[in-house]
Amino acid sequence: MPDTLFTVGAGPHWRNKTSIPKMNYLFIFFLLPVAVLGSIAHGFGPKAAELGATYETVNPLVRILTVEMGVNAGPLWMIGAFGTIALAVGTAILAEYASQIAMRQPYRANDGHAALMGLLMGLLLPPSVPWWVVVVGVAIAIFIGKAVFGGLGGYPMHPAAIGYLILLVSWPSYVVTPEYGSIASSHEVVIAVTALGGIGLWMTGYIRWETPVAVLLGTLVTSLAFWGPLDGQILEQFTQGHVVLLAVFMATDSTCSPANRKAMWLHGLGIGFFVVLIRAFGVWPDAAPFALVLMNVMHPLVDRWRPQVRKVVA
Repeated sequence: MPDTLFTVGAGPHWRNKTSIPKMNYLFIFFLLPVAVLGSIAHGFGPKAAELGATYETVNPLVRILTVEMGVNAGPLWMIGAFGTIALAVGTAILAEYASQIAMRQPYRANDGHAALMGLLMGLLLPPSVPWWVVVVGVAIAIFIGKAVFGGLGGYPMHPAAIGYLILLVSWPSYVVTPEYGSIASSHEVVIAVTALGGIGLWMTGYIRWETPVAVLLGTLVTSLAFWGPLDGQILEQFTQGHVVLLAVFMATDSTCSPANRKAMWLHGLGIGFFVVLIRAFGVWPDAAPFALVLMNVMHPLVDRWRPQVRKVVA
């Protein structure tokens, strides 16, 4: 029997001339401005002095540099943000290699997917998070969120959301700092740049516009419906937390998101609905990972909602 000319593998499948590495590295490319501006906003924003004073109480090295040596706390805080991102990306790549060695899988850590998951994890965390929390969260994202399901194309839930969710439940005081926010939510300009990155991904054809728009629309409509129990104004539901990052870079993941257009709308609206519902009636400070994981679990069922095929009568 002759050898087959086709290689059959798990999704995602793309019917064009691109490749999985190109897709992952383009996601990283559009996330880099978010990482840079988010780090700068933490170091030189209006709350930089407060951030430095807060960090002095928890980090002896920072206390020595700022109090005894007179070093400005802003640049140190910015370096901490860059360090958090670099540690998350490096840990993700090493964890990817380790998981592939342990499970005797082909070495694909250079396809950019592990680096993308690490970058997302770093953006979801504040610069003050301890290094070991970053390492534990990223390792969980790669090993439990991705590798045990067979790697890229097989995981049912977004790996970065799984890692961040476990950290949020286990060490909420380290992961969430409501006064200052994560690197991705440090300033309104950073959130606007995140949205621009989504437009870039859509214009290059790597994501569909339906899912991000549905997430934002679902958040808006549900915020109007639950206006009473919510904290803050309607606009703050988009500028606080990770709604925009979730809508653009996480809800559009090609492995754990729907493939047909109607299902994309239902998937995105459900994410926006759960984000606001958990914010209004839940106890957790960040609703984004819960909403995404809930809809990821429902994604195979949602994707069954397909347009009916019309029969053509000759």
